[in-house]
Amino acid sequence: MGRIIEEIYVWRLPVRFYHWINALSIVILMITGLYIAAPLINPPLGEAVWYKGMAWWRYMHFVAAFIFVANFLFRLYWALFGNDKYARFGGFQPWSPSWWGKPFREQVESYLFLRSDEPNYVGHNPVAALAHFIFIFCGSSFMIFTGLAMYGENNPGGFNSTMFGWLIPLFGGSYSLHFAHHVMAWIFPVYFIMHIYAVIRHDVVDRTSVTSSIITGFKHKVEEEPS
Repeated sequence: MGRIIEEIYVWRLPVRFYHWINALSIVILMITGLYIAAPLINPPLGEAVWYKGMAWWRYMHFVAAFIFVANFLFRLYWALFGNDKYARFGGFQPWSPSWWGKPFREQVESYLFLRSDEPNYVGHNPVAALAHFIFIFCGSSFMIFTGLAMYGENNPGGFNSTMFGWLIPLFGGSYSLHFAHHVMAWIFPVYFIMHIYAVIRHDVVDRTSVTSSIITGFKHKVEEEPS
């Protein structure tokens, strides 16, 4: 029994750039955000004006946040108007009852090891597409809106305060908004664990080289060849 391996160009360069910029931004945002929320190093005694440690952490957080926003907007544009069929929203239709049918159930059963065969998809499978939508699109949107609302507090009456300041009373005050922003940030480590599990599992079970595909752009379509 031999194997036929076909290479398929799935993830184009813009999608791969987005993926790694997004991953790096999230790591920096998590580290700096956790430090801002609970500093591990107390500032030394003396005049506060001479010690800018927290200011640098905040600065790094803001820089990473704006890179994260720009990268998110680019990915949204590429999903809507890019000429990349594997990166567009076209196949993601959770409002359709048929979308939750046999393909979705089969993929869930496969992830839970309830079936021996592995559904094969060139792009994202239905479960992965739903996870990306919930954790990456919805999660990122929430973090961006709440983050810009908090950033607007630095300049009352400015652009961010005017555009996103309405979220502060909606959440019941600045503290509640900060708390919600902090709690929701933990969806990204949860997603990261799920994502790594799924990627490694696909590499082991269906040998589609998912891990390397986000670097090279190519996935393998493996078929058994009768001897």
